[in-house]
Amino acid sequence: MTIRTLFFPWSAGGGAGYTGRGLAAADRLDDRFTVAFGPSAVTRMVAEAGYPVVGTPSPGGPPEKVPAFLPFTDVERVYAVTARYYRTGVLTEHLRRDLAAIDAYRPDIVVTDMQPTAVLAARLRGLPVVSLADTDFLYDEPCPWMPWNTASPTKLLPHPDALTAIGELAVGQGLPPVGHVRDLLWGDRTVVPSAPEVEPVPRPPAGRAAADYVGPLYWDPPGAPFRPDRREGDHHVYVTIGSGGMVTERALDEVLTALDRPGFTVFLSAGFSAADRLRRHANVQVGGFTGITGPIGWADLVLSHGGYSTVLASLEQGKPQVVLPFMSEQEANGRYFVERHGAGLVARTTEVDPHSGALTYVNRHGGVTDDPVVPAAEIARTVDEVLGDSAFAARAGYASASLARHRAEADLSEIFASVVR
Repeated sequence: MTIRTLFFPWSAGGGAGYTGRGLAAADRLDDRFTVAFGPSAVTRMVAEAGYPVVGTPSPGGPPEKVPAFLPFTDVERVYAVTARYYRTGVLTEHLRRDLAAIDAYRPDIVVTDMQPTAVLAARLRGLPVVSLADTDFLYDEPCPWMPWNTASPTKLLPHPDALTAIGELAVGQGLPPVGHVRDLLWGDRTVVPSAPEVEPVPRPPAGRAAADYVGPLYWDPPGAPFRPDRREGDHHVYVTIGSGGMVTERALDEVLTALDRPGFTVFLSAGFSAADRLRRHANVQVGGFTGITGPIGWADLVLSHGGYSTVLASLEQGKPQVVLPFMSEQEANGRYFVERHGAGLVARTTEVDPHSGALTYVNRHGGVTDDPVVPAAEIARTVDEVLGDSAFAARAGYASASLARHRAEADLSEIFASVVR
């Protein structure tokens, strides 16, 4: 039996990490499966991996102007802010797009990573859903992406509610109401690319199977993992702070300036486009989309924006981290996956006024500020703090054995196949 499997990763406002873990999951399926990706994927990555893309992406793209820090409290705020899913027309177009891809490919399984219209489309066609999810997609508590916040989500990001529009679309199509965003994010099977030591086990809704922890899912381009050059006696720092609209040129310049000093060799992953201006620091090697396995293995320290894949890969390889977040989930990854366990430090956190929703930045060195960009001198102090204390390196691998064990023991092919039996 051939099991036709169609992946729909989230991509509004970015999405390389979501497409990457879809690709990593696809690569772990056995020869019973044939795989394609829907039009929500980052098609450039899918093409490099050798899988087909089915369907046509919807017109438009992410907003042209993005704040320097996005205080999302949960997935619903992401749907509202980055995809404008409070607009019925946008939702209807994305549902039409996903239905067209399903009808063209005729899958046996739909795999979603946060893409709600693909879930609705699968339900309309009577297809089982496998969900790839961080645990903070799945909790029913308030503000799972930003648990330190006590302000109303709409005070932080004053956009209309997307869940209402999604629910109305579902009911209008003859589907059950959507009472909570996690109704769309728990699948018939739900795969968490992590380990319980990193992310506590969420309670499934009634009638849904418990989540399956499968160890990290991150994708490297084909071929041997890329490793930068090493210099004897230097600290080797891997820098990857994203390449989306949230990351300003000034923020990246401050990071590179902080590391532009004797005794440091830096490898910067610049995503799909490496601007010439990034090469002006003599100790910085600039790479494009190289994957993360090789650079993390090369590094003594990983300085990242707190992206899920980078944080989990660094924990798996036992590398100490400095996290410089540009959105709230990245900050939560740094706070709860890294700093809480002594595996590294968060260079800048946020505080929220519970009444006004006003956001304040708190630099680890330098304190309260209204500037979202951390100065180079303060980044340098945080880097030196981590590199200067061997306890961070000793604790950096607190979950490495568990992550590796869950990766080795999880049989993704059986998990996926179970939904079509």
